[in-house]
Amino acid sequence: MSRIIENITSSDLNRLKQLFSPAKVKDGTNVVLSGVFEIFHRDFSVGITSGEKLQLTSRDIRQIRKVIKEQSGFDLLTDPIPNSRTDMAQFFPNEKLSSRPVKEKIIKVYGLLSTNINGRKYDLEEGMNIEISLSCLKSIDHNQIVIVENYEAFSKFRLVQSDMGSNPLIVYRGDKEGGVISKEIALAFPEIELVAWFDTDPKGISLAFASGAGYILIPDLSKETLKDHGRSNLFNNQYQNWEQVSALIPPKLKLLMSSVEKGITQESIMANGISVRLYKI
Repeated sequence: MSRIIENITSSDLNRLKQLFSPAKVKDGTNVVLSGVFEIFHRDFSVGITSGEKLQLTSRDIRQIRKVIKEQSGFDLLTDPIPNSRTDMAQFFPNEKLSSRPVKEKIIKVYGLLSTNINGRKYDLEEGMNIEISLSCLKSIDHNQIVIVENYEAFSKFRLVQSDMGSNPLIVYRGDKEGGVISKEIALAFPEIELVAWFDTDPKGISLAFASGAGYILIPDLSKETLKDHGRSNLFNNQYQNWEQVSALIPPKLKLLMSSVEKGITQESIMANGISVRLYKI
């Protein structure tokens, strides 16, 4: 059986990702019989040809996901396409699939009371943080680290009502420009309790569980609060992730989100004074 990932191109990867919209996963789709799809049909008996098209059923699409995940560890349904060669090389031999050059990852951090890193203590004013190369972060003298998805939520984390300790180190997860650092932090400092805080929607929950954290922060929501401050597009547009993550979250939150069919952002949680609490993964 061929090692399809050894010759996969960036165009192929984008074409494969496009298969995983809810409608295509449910009903199947037609694709041009070329590139990666030609290999899948020839070597894995995926799909039925019709002229220059390949007809894919929902079963075929699941098979494609299975093959790519088994050969590379990359999940076409839930994993975003890596933006750096270093991240791409974790999954695919051809790290040049990424259009971005390898560069040092810079992270942003601050402590709620004081920032204690690399053997020094920094007292930062509200709104300030320290930018440091990830490779230069040698020690963290905090009992908890919080990885925060969105920059606004990161910068205003002091407003968050939670049951965490008094002085966690708040770390911005990163973005396409600077690189995502969740798993690197988890690997570099395994002795420190790592907490992930992401949007409470199917995609955000999926990313939180994939971050390497031992805990996530979940909001204390009532049905009325979620109806008033949640957004339906955060649930409906990400429904392909719901089946995977719904079994992992507390039953009360699962039932609430399923019945209201809405998700809620970190910004809305802070703006409306909604408390969050630790949930062990």
